[in-house]
Formats: sequence, C-alpha cells, structure tokens
Amino acid sequence: MKKITLLLAIILCMSPSLLAQGTRPYEMGAKASYRIAIGRERANNYDIDFFGGYKLSKHISAGAGIQYVTYGGAVLPGGIERIYVKTHDYRGFRPYVYGRYDILPSHKWMPFVAARLGYGIFAKSQLTYGVVFGYDNGGKEDFEYLKDLDHTLGVRGHVFASIDVGYSLHAGKKGSKFSFGFSIDMQPVRFEYNNHRENRTRFSFGPAVGFTF
Repeated sequence: MKKITLLLAIILCMSPSLLAQGTRPYEMGAKASYRIAIGRERANNYDIDFFGGYKLSKHISAGAGIQYVTYGGAVLPGGIERIYVKTHDYRGFRPYVYGRYDILPSHKWMPFVAARLGYGIFAKSQLTYGVVFGYDNGGKEDFEYLKDLDHTLGVRGHVFASIDVGYSLHAGKKGSKFSFGFSIDMQPVRFEYNNHRENRTRFSFGPAVGFTF
C-alpha cells in the first residue's frame, strides 16, 4: 500500500510539470502492424492496437492496451507418417501492458523504443478447414495435395512479447504524434486437434504505423 501511495504521489507531482510544457500527462492511440513470419512458419500476420497510458516523464510512458491479431495458417503433423494438416488463419485478442522510451523528446523527429508484454487469447475450439499434405518423392518441403479435411482445431495462446523501434513525428502542441517503425513479435501457441497437441512459437517482424494523442 505504501508503494502504491508513493507512486501516485510521484505521478501527481509530475503532472503539473508536463502540463506546463504544453503536453498532456496522459496519452491514447492506435497502431497497425504487418509482420513477416520468421522461421519454420511461412505465414504472415497483422494486428491492430488500441492503447492508453500515462507520461511518467518527458522520456518515459507506460500503460495498457488490447490488440486484435490474425495469424496465418500453420502446417502441423497429421498423426500419420508423412501426412500433414495445413490450417486456415486463426484470430484472437491480446491484452497487454507497455512501456516506451522517447529519445530526444524535444526534436521534431523523435526516436523511440517500446516493449509490450501480454497474453494471447485465441479460440479454444473452432471449426476450421484444412488440407492434408505429404512430402514429395524428392524429400523437399513441397506439399502434394491429397484431399480436403474438416477438423476441429483448438488454439491456446500464452504470454507474448513484442518490441517496437522507430521514429515519432510531432503533430501538435499537446503531444500528438505519428509513429513509424518496425516491430518484432514472439507468440507461443498450442494447437489441439485430433487428440494431438502441438506447441509452436510464432516469430514475426515487420513495419508498424501509429498515432498518439
């Protein structure tokens, strides 16, 4: 309780200072990202964020948000040798907390680094459609079409983390700004289907744009 009271006192002391500088002590914003998959999964993903937070100082901001994310399909073992299942895209929500450090906050073009930590919430049981594939005779990872397959796929998320780096462009006297940069994301997931369990970690990297006011 004492720590919480001390934190509130610090924030209240900082607020008049921020207002005197012509900026708001709080912030709200939105961000969109498109990422290219890294590693064994070749499916890309995109997301849309809505967030709100508080400016603890000229350099540091912190808050919370929620993200709608779509991941491309995954190729999973089908339970039979040389047989694989390719899922369709799966979607979910990812609530998170974030922190951001603004470098050179008084410059028009302001470098920044931000980090997010949260939890992916995906459909526990959703009806999806897949295709069964098998390796060709050459042993390459080129899948040969065999047949359509209807199956129930459950996707469970875990703790995720992402890091953004880029620049912000001041767009107003009260602290509004556009942001441009790149984002790298790590999301562990667990697929449950046909009495099988498959754990994967989805890594992706790509551009991100946003607006904060």
